[in-house]
Amino acid sequence: MTSLTSAVMWSQKLLQEKLQPGDFVIDGTAGNGHDSLFLAQRVMPGGCIWSFDIQEQAIYKTAERLQKSGYHSKTYTFEEKEMESLLNQGSAFSLDREGIFLFRTDHGQLGKLLERGTETLPPLKAAIFNLGYLPGGERTVTTQATSTIAALDGSAKGLAPEGRLIVVVYVGHDGAEEEAKAVDHWWAQLPPEQWDTLSITFPNRRGHPPYVLLAEKKKVKGRCE
Repeated sequence: MTSLTSAVMWSQKLLQEKLQPGDFVIDGTAGNGHDSLFLAQRVMPGGCIWSFDIQEQAIYKTAERLQKSGYHSKTYTFEEKEMESLLNQGSAFSLDREGIFLFRTDHGQLGKLLERGTETLPPLKAAIFNLGYLPGGERTVTTQATSTIAALDGSAKGLAPEGRLIVVVYVGHDGAEEEAKAVDHWWAQLPPEQWDTLSITFPNRRGHPPYVLLAEKKKVKGRCE
């Protein structure tokens, strides 16, 4: 595989041209920390990164990878009931404007956290997701259609004009087809008046190659007086 046929390379390239120090970005699937580190190298210092993963191993590996490159991160661990309690605590939970924050929880919760931080956070510039299972981890633990769509809904709602959503979709594992269909449908339903979309596929690659989906929120045009 060359850089031309690397879905991850394309996803990062499509992000890189939009990012600068000080931006607020989300890694919706922390995994082994590669995307989180990529984001840190582009938005820090001064930026804000939220990285989500449901697996403790992924959060540990992400924190370790960041630390080795000189980036300190702070970890929050929330079970579903704890998340609901947190969101009902009013101002007890502070969402900082700067730093790298690792959330060990379902990424489907990110929309609720974004709503909570609307008044304190900078505009969301980008969100990236690599679906499927944790490389090197348990293959039966995978992202799921329901929570992924919830994460996309939350990201899309919070995204700033000209911000980008990027998903790398993997289709070779159990349950992947259902999730891929749900994500494809979600992408196809984005109103063209509000979004530009793009897909990158690799038609002559053997097996079940991943593909990349991008959506960019259009800038709202001001009305003439």
